[in-house]
Amino acid sequence: MDWLEAVVLFWFAAAIYFGGYERDVAGAPGFRQFLGLVVTYVIFLVVWRVVESLIGVESVVGILVASLVAGLAMPLEARLGFLLVGGRITHAAGH
Repeated sequence: MDWLEAVVLFWFAAAIYFGGYERDVAGAPGFRQFLGLVVTYVIFLVVWRVVESLIGVESVVGILVASLVAGLAMPLEARLGFLLVGGRITHAAGH
């Protein structure tokens, strides 16, 4: 059940990163943008799970630290996720 926090946190962190920080995806058509988001989601979950397992699976501190690290690493995770499908993250034009 502890993975549920990571699933919810990803969508919150992605919405803040792409919307709040005015980021856009360049160099990838629509379907590859979708794939980039899915790859970013997988990378986020892997980072979250690795950090959580290093801290302690049954620990509340492990969940909090994993959430903090994975959330703060969102810019790197998104860049890698979209780079793997041929896109890149840029500042949104016109803002």
